[in-house]
Amino acid sequence: MNLIARDEAGRLERCLDSVGWADEIVLVVDDRTSDVTAEIARRRGARVHLRKFDDYAATRQFAVDCSTGDWILWLDCDEVVPEPLAAEIRAAIARPAPDAWRTKRMDYMFGRWIRHGGWFPQYHLRLVRRARARWVSPVHERLDFDGPIGTFDTPIQHFSHERVEHWIAKMTRYTSLEAAELHRTGRRTSPVRILFEPPLYFGYKYVWQQGWRDGAHGLVLASLLACYRLMRHLKLWDLQQSERGPVEPATWTPPTSRS
Repeated sequence: MNLIARDEAGRLERCLDSVGWADEIVLVVDDRTSDVTAEIARRRGARVHLRKFDDYAATRQFAVDCSTGDWILWLDCDEVVPEPLAAEIRAAIARPAPDAWRTKRMDYMFGRWIRHGGWFPQYHLRLVRRARARWVSPVHERLDFDGPIGTFDTPIQHFSHERVEHWIAKMTRYTSLEAAELHRTGRRTSPVRILFEPPLYFGYKYVWQQGWRDGAHGLVLASLLACYRLMRHLKLWDLQQSERGPVEPATWTPPTSRS
């Protein structure tokens, strides 16, 4: 089982409690971690590796390369594997095929399970034979797998955001990484996209995907997702302006006074 972590001492034990049946736990800790994440993991029998962060896909691939088992189950530290899912996983690895499995994920945010607005069910590839595990995409990393994929019935439980400030902190970090990657690959934004995409995305999540059915939580989440889109476009726009290079200061002449 693979994990990557930075300052996850408050959530790590609950995750590890749910995977005590795993033969091997490999935790890659961001070298910027300032809490006791590594110490907690070592006490629980995990093999801990400290690594300088470059991007998410490379960090997860490093965890794969440090593993020795035939199968890799990957989790985030804010996720829990309920016992019915654990039983499904154990049954899957005893089969000759397929070589990869996906599961649904249920999100618990701001004190409530979220069931609408596109949040549930989301399917994620989580179990794969180590020899075929290859991570791609620097920010929203994903397993690159070509072949038949099985599907588990029981969802992973995701305790992602307790407070709005936690969401905003993560949004600030992720939008910077995304904007930098978009700029590196030549993607552009424009005033039209800055103006119209965020409100249109809000409508898509809140109305079309029925986020309104989650009450105030659905409204808040659709608003935060629209802000995410806006922040990403603004940061990309800012990077585009930097392409112009230094500009000579303008000469300012005070207006002639009228008398």
